[in-house]
Amino acid sequence: MKTRIPAKTRTLPFLSLLAVIQACFMPPPEGDETPEAVDTAVGQGLAAHVYSRPPVPTAYYEPPSANAVFVAPGGNDTAGTGTEAQPYQTLGRALQVVNAKPADATTWTVVLKAGTYREGDLTVSRPRVTVQRYKGDVVSLRGSVAVTGFSGTGPYTKTLTGFDPTPVEADCADTVLLGQAGRDHGSETPFAVTRAGIPLRRVAPGATLSSGQYRYDAATNVLTLADSPTEVEVALKRWALKTNAPLVKFAGLDIQNYATCTVNWSRTVNGLTYYKGAVLLYRDTESDSGAVLENSTVANNAGNGVGVAHGRDIRLSGNVLVNNGWTGAQASNAQRLIVDHNVMSYNNVRRWANTVEAGMKVTFIRDGVVFNNLFEHNAANGFWCDQGCGATDPGDRWFVLARNVARYNDAKGLFYEVSHHGVIASNVVHDNSQTGIAVFGSRNVQLWNNTAVDNDASSAGYSANVSIVDDNRCFSGDTVPGGKACTTANGCDPQVAGNYDHCEPSSVGPLANTCNAEGVVLMNNLLSGSLSARPLLNVDDPNATAYGAPAILQAHDYQAYYRPSTGAPATLIRFQRAANTSAVSYASLAAFRTANPGREPQSVERTGGTRHPFFVNAATKDFTQDPASADVWGRGQALPSEVLKAVYWPQTSPAQPSARIGAIEWRDKPVASACVVSAPVHHRRNPTSGDHLFTTMLSEAESAASTYGYTDNLGVAFLASTTAGAGLSPVYRLYHPTVMEHFWTIDAAEKQSAQTTYGYTTDEGIGFHAATAPGPCLVPVYRLVHPAASRHTFTTSQAERASLVASGWTDEGPKFYAGAPQ
Repeated sequence: MKTRIPAKTRTLPFLSLLAVIQACFMPPPEGDETPEAVDTAVGQGLAAHVYSRPPVPTAYYEPPSANAVFVAPGGNDTAGTGTEAQPYQTLGRALQVVNAKPADATTWTVVLKAGTYREGDLTVSRPRVTVQRYKGDVVSLRGSVAVTGFSGTGPYTKTLTGFDPTPVEADCADTVLLGQAGRDHGSETPFAVTRAGIPLRRVAPGATLSSGQYRYDAATNVLTLADSPTEVEVALKRWALKTNAPLVKFAGLDIQNYATCTVNWSRTVNGLTYYKGAVLLYRDTESDSGAVLENSTVANNAGNGVGVAHGRDIRLSGNVLVNNGWTGAQASNAQRLIVDHNVMSYNNVRRWANTVEAGMKVTFIRDGVVFNNLFEHNAANGFWCDQGCGATDPGDRWFVLARNVARYNDAKGLFYEVSHHGVIASNVVHDNSQTGIAVFGSRNVQLWNNTAVDNDASSAGYSANVSIVDDNRCFSGDTVPGGKACTTANGCDPQVAGNYDHCEPSSVGPLANTCNAEGVVLMNNLLSGSLSARPLLNVDDPNATAYGAPAILQAHDYQAYYRPSTGAPATLIRFQRAANTSAVSYASLAAFRTANPGREPQSVERTGGTRHPFFVNAATKDFTQDPASADVWGRGQALPSEVLKAVYWPQTSPAQPSARIGAIEWRDKPVASACVVSAPVHHRRNPTSGDHLFTTMLSEAESAASTYGYTDNLGVAFLASTTAGAGLSPVYRLYHPTVMEHFWTIDAAEKQSAQTTYGYTTDEGIGFHAATAPGPCLVPVYRLVHPAASRHTFTTSQAERASLVASGWTDEGPKFYAGAPQ
């Protein structure tokens, strides 16, 4: 009988999501640079999270010539007029002035000069307001109090004075979000401490302190640190900036150390309202917003960094959301949300385990775009859409999850759950503790040209490098894709209207969140390795169910699989062949094809080798496809319209890219420098002696033809360099005076042997320079020898190589790498 995926591993919302739907996104109306604090928390099996000081914003903002209000630390709130010559001293005063302006079509801009503004609990209520930095000034908003005067030599103690920490020691977290064991002591409070710009983790009073930790005893008001008290900050203000007004922009700001709380949206305790984010962009009901947070740092907050709700056309662009106690950003009911070019890393510092935390978590986002972001080192999932992502008009626009990098996260890299009409394309996902790319209970999802490498250190029965899984939840009485009714007797988990899992009946139409996995396309993906015994690809329902993988997958082909050995892992693909059966483990692609005729006919599998067969340099995490690999370069299915537009967003009519398997473009893709090999190497042959000549000097080639009999002009063999360069080595040129034959080698030891042992006694110096390893603009140059005639030649052509072997030449393999002839 089918059972539900256990909540502990399934990471689906439990009863908390009822509150998420009803309250979380229904905000009330509002009138030292050295890395430290290595975290070795249980469950982080890949790379320790080493926190460092968040970067300051670098974007440049010229102040407008009109309708601007200036603020500077040396200004005056009473005597100042808000001009650049007579600025206000506080952002609060500037917003008081701007909020009082008529709500007309004029945009007012608050311009902040360089300095630290210890302000917060601020609201922008007027439409069309921008809050920005002045030019390149570093503008820091801090919700904290600097604490000095510690005593001791380690640990260090301080009785807090001069401010009241009682409000931030309140238990403000929603009860349903308190999660499982393992979160930090006191994480239900917004009390937070940083040292030198790095978050510290709290332990219970009396507990032994380790580096990167602190204790706070509310009874005695004593703060104790393990490390020397450098730039110690205690969060005090509950949020930095929030707005429910449309067309508001926050730009170029450094926002840190706010006492945000782990709540669905807000919670009032002892007369004070605590919020989920330091920056809050929302509307009271679903309506147009156009609010923007760009090129800003939001970091070191007790709970979330950013909260988004209800507003349409909100954009988060170019931000750094790091070191937050809970999630970097959360968003819901925000149609056409754009999240692009952000870094969301090192979040969930407090180790919450309540099925909400992630680098970014979103719900009910139609027509959204998540493009070119980095989700890294989060103690949670990297990016997670849970329920309701999709499209309002699939003929025009799908939910886009493209060109992102997700790596070193404690859970899944990219997670698309109980949603529909999503394009997950051209992402690079590697070294995540759980599944690299997970698509659970979702319909009409396009998975194209993703690169997933060495994910999944877990042992969950449905996990994999890439995993596509049906969810046994469904709407009560509905008919699931296998044709059976959604009943407990049929192994399903029936849900009713308004339930927290929000399954919808199929009668709603193609845009319903039915909790079923169907209509998924898996094409042109590169899957390499696994960090456990789990397979590279998993497509199934965790138990025998009403239907199997053939109903889940609409199409799948042109994958490229690689394992270091056939035992790493032993299972390549796990696939549920038919309804009411268990998934089958296949040890090889050949075995999978035999059992499933017609599936993945154009896919390839490679195993072993001294270097990765698909990448330029996998050892350095450069996952650029090797142009010399015919397995991945120049192969693959052409991209359909919705995928093409996702990969090249925001273009509406992009051109089809050159064919390849794996990611096409992605965040921080290594940019190939101008190719250092550009000199044509001319190939001449002496038909009498049979000797081959390779030279970068056209004059020498022509002279060799007219004077020495090298009259066979074989064109340009390849491109090399006439000078030394980065990554290049000399190719030595020797001559055998007895047999009258030239010889080239990039190997200095081989050169010495050829001179002393084989008679190539004439050293003609360096013929040209080439590479010993492949690169984006390089192809292998093969050397062949004809033993009977004692002749050597080179070629980059597979066809010529095969022809020479057929006529008696011995293939010596690739000897160096050069540019392909043009």
